[in-house]
Amino acid sequence: MWKRKNPLNSELIKYISLISQLGFTIIGSILLFLAGAIFLERKFQTEGILILVGVLIGVISGVFAAYKLLKKTLEKE
Repeated sequence: MWKRKNPLNSELIKYISLISQLGFTIIGSILLFLAGAIFLERKFQTEGILILVGVLIGVISGVFAAYKLLKKTLEKE
């Protein structure tokens, strides 16, 4: 009737969800800072400098947030 959970399937789902979380964290951070930079760029007209700064800050903060998430996940195991 009820099938036992295959440990391989549950581990696979766990790692796929972790990879998805990491990707969404990095992409979300980049898009958030990019949107803010585009808004400020239109307001102050700085010839693209703010967009570059926004993307760089987004990448740095996204990687840092992903690192914290990965570290927290690995400490649980």
